[in-house]
Amino acid sequence: MRVMVVMVGVVQATAFYGVNLKHKNKEHPNAYATVYMGTPRDYEFYVATRVLIRSLIRLQVDADLIVIASLDAPLRWLRALEEEDGAKVLRVENVNNPYKGQQRFKLTLNKLYAWRLVDYDGVVMLDADNLFLHKTDELFQCGQFCAVFINPCIFHTGLFVLQPSLEVFKDMIHQLETGKANPDGADQGFTGAYFPDLLDQPKFYPHLNGTTLDGHYRLPMGYQMDASYYYLKLGWRVPCGPNSVITFPGAPWLKPWYWWSWPVLSLGIQWHENRRQTLGYAAEMPIVMIPSVIFLGIITMTRLARPSISKLCYRNTDKSSSLMQTGPKFIAIWSKLLQPI
Repeated sequence: MRVMVVMVGVVQATAFYGVNLKHKNKEHPNAYATVYMGTPRDYEFYVATRVLIRSLIRLQVDADLIVIASLDAPLRWLRALEEEDGAKVLRVENVNNPYKGQQRFKLTLNKLYAWRLVDYDGVVMLDADNLFLHKTDELFQCGQFCAVFINPCIFHTGLFVLQPSLEVFKDMIHQLETGKANPDGADQGFTGAYFPDLLDQPKFYPHLNGTTLDGHYRLPMGYQMDASYYYLKLGWRVPCGPNSVITFPGAPWLKPWYWWSWPVLSLGIQWHENRRQTLGYAAEMPIVMIPSVIFLGIITMTRLARPSISKLCYRNTDKSSSLMQTGPKFIAIWSKLLQPI
């Protein structure tokens, strides 16, 4: 099954409030979407986005794959997404974040563009740090908005389901411009404030006949299994729904694509195994080999140029006493050799 990867974009958000975001090559009624806000210093985020896309393709999801890319994403990486992953690249201008002091999640409000994808019946919005274990197409049966509560009181926006609506998008932008309260200054705080009663809504259970539900629902925790849950019993025992998606919230330096996170979050190894099976590491091998060769060369030169550790640890006093002991022995042996036969 061929899955289309689309990159959706506009030049000015405000200039397109009356226009639906569409693509002529739409193949499915639903879509998985993610936002790409990469910068030249954000290569890891670019790799994570590609691994997410290829993972969904590998699972043969019955949906289009959409990447909403900001204008500041490096063009060479967008070309790679287009040429190697089959993406059609269009870009969006970043949604203005009016909340002061927010730096790490300043651009995550670009997720609001998902409500502009009105050509689709349903959209599953994803963060790049999701690791899919199983196909989750049943999520498209959910209603107008559905999300998972990792925190007992705050739902997580690493994965949520929505029904695109231009009216909702315009209202969200209006509330941003008028200074709607936002506890964290990012997408999670804003959407949490926009859907304040989600905790009181019923839990989502997909119908066997594929009927699409109406309204708002809480998703079972199995759709956003916090990696930290794994370490409670060194295994997944989440009884709420299918154990389908692992998420890696937390500090950026603990994200699974960094090799040094393995001793702390060993599930990073599982993420890298997923990368090996999908994207691979061939593109990075020259980058890895060059410093490795240089490093080995330095070790070799250092080893050849310097004396052994035993010699370095040899004290001057020991050398003096050794010469005093060796000298008489050498003279005696030399005298013996000079004696006539």
